[in-house]
Amino acid sequence: MIPLDLHSERFARTGNIAGEGFRRLLGRPALGLLQTVIREALQNSVDAAPEGNGVEILLRFRTIEGEALARLREHFFRNLPPKEADVASEDDECVSLRDILGAEQVSLLEIADFNTTGLGGPTRADVATGTDDLDFVNFLRNVGAARDTHHGGGTYGYGKTSLYALSRASTIIADTQTFFDGDPVRRIMGCHLGDAFEALVDGERRRFTGRHWWGRDDSEGGVEPLEGTEAVELSELLGLPFRDESRPGTTVAIVAPHVDRGEDLRAELVETVLWNFWPRMCGFTEAERKIEVTLEFEGEQVEIPAPEHYPPLDLFSEALRNVRGDGGGAVTTIRSARPIADLGRLSIVRGLHAPRNLMALREESPMRQQAHAIALMRPVELVVRYLPGEAFADKRFEWAGVFICSNEDEIEKAFAVSEPPAHDDWIPDMLSKGRAKTFVNVALRELKLAAATYVQPKAALGAGEERGPSVAKTAAKLGKLLSSTSGKGPGRAVSPGGGGGRKKIAISAPRFVGLELLDGQRIASFEADLTNDGSRPNLTLQASPHLVLDGSSTTVDDLPGDISIALVDLSLADTIAETNAIKIEGLQGTVSCRVTVPDDAAVGIRFSFEEAGA
Repeated sequence: MIPLDLHSERFARTGNIAGEGFRRLLGRPALGLLQTVIREALQNSVDAAPEGNGVEILLRFRTIEGEALARLREHFFRNLPPKEADVASEDDECVSLRDILGAEQVSLLEIADFNTTGLGGPTRADVATGTDDLDFVNFLRNVGAARDTHHGGGTYGYGKTSLYALSRASTIIADTQTFFDGDPVRRIMGCHLGDAFEALVDGERRRFTGRHWWGRDDSEGGVEPLEGTEAVELSELLGLPFRDESRPGTTVAIVAPHVDRGEDLRAELVETVLWNFWPRMCGFTEAERKIEVTLEFEGEQVEIPAPEHYPPLDLFSEALRNVRGDGGGAVTTIRSARPIADLGRLSIVRGLHAPRNLMALREESPMRQQAHAIALMRPVELVVRYLPGEAFADKRFEWAGVFICSNEDEIEKAFAVSEPPAHDDWIPDMLSKGRAKTFVNVALRELKLAAATYVQPKAALGAGEERGPSVAKTAAKLGKLLSSTSGKGPGRAVSPGGGGGRKKIAISAPRFVGLELLDGQRIASFEADLTNDGSRPNLTLQASPHLVLDGSSTTVDDLPGDISIALVDLSLADTIAETNAIKIEGLQGTVSCRVTVPDDAAVGIRFSFEEAGA
């Protein structure tokens, strides 16, 4: 087979972007480089899936040597950039491609998608086709193409620079099965992104941008991708993932990635896929939106577990079902008052801190920790980032939330445009003053408040405060001393009538729910069940805290001067009382209240009814 031709881009008379400037478009992602690459590549795959198609992804890490490496050198990289192009910036971690290929082994990280459209459209950036299908030139030729996928995961087209950044040689190979003018076509091309340099050409010094392509000479001073049966043959020679016309899509092979071989890399790949794409990998996700990911590491297939059975993603999955409307949990609509708009839906789920699958997690993995964050998403349901909140003081418990912004075009676009090139945050300051900026600002403000106050609803939002003493001893005492009046059941009902007959308005004995810390102060939570037929709308429910001492109790007024208890809050349904009383009107359901707890003591709560004017 004839080796591929090399084209090194010269600076045009009117100027070009230099290779090092192109690489800097990625900026400084909040995530690690490998995570950024996996996120960007899989987002591109999701965007490339035709409507109604699920996406299959193959992640493969392999090391080639011997004959396999010789084929890569001989058939693909036979022609290399001049040695002048090997000189990199002092702060650049790039290694000469010539040096990489001269080693005894070369690693490849391959990211392949199937059932997608592939890199279709024309192969030349100067061709006007009257079509929006410019995937090939936008991926391999152009810089900074705008988003063309409705409600897609990407926005700028800059994410591809992360592929080059991950390569120690700043080099990738793209192998795609696609369509052009309605006909199937196979294409393969290589690209290297180096620094600008000067070299002698035909006796004259010329300036080059640092961008290089491998393909077939087009006789016009450039190269085109290798196509047709030659492309299929070269792909097979290189051992790239098999595909044919029935399996359209794209494989991107990253040459000599900046990673360390070993179990940590295997674990990081599993973790990155799950942590970022679990919403599209759940068993309950519709087939047309599902992502099926296969991981192959040095010839061995690695299992990627189902998110709903993989703590803490099980809690996030439950919250996602609620937001989608398929679960039974509570959902809150985040709203903007000016302008009036529903910005998105939020659900938070709490549960026990379940044992982790440590076989697939690195020591520094966020999934090892106690969950206490909200996963932020757009309707494409790819995680943008996790917004941390207050964790439960009791490490046996954790919570997880999901927020998905509205799919209304104006609102979804506001969140999409607020994302930086790496799509790993929502940054309102990136937007000009107006409705879009207000939407994102208001949503983030409300979400931060929800995350900070879910565990302690009236907690101060200051950082760095010290925790109070353990609540375990007090919780045990409360459980023991209140056992006669509060248990798992609703208890004996208290009626405002006090006599026999059918009780139309009644409240159960209070149940002790648990303890928490609020600004270093122990807080006890109680619940009771209110039955109300609405016959006495002026009736008021009173909540009276008391200290429990050796099975008896005392009122607030009888406490010694150095001991105090107080009602923190009282709520019924969605109504929150500003005092220790709440007018029941036609309300019924669960009554909740919280009471401060002195050191080394236990408290209780009494509920009673009063008629207005009585």
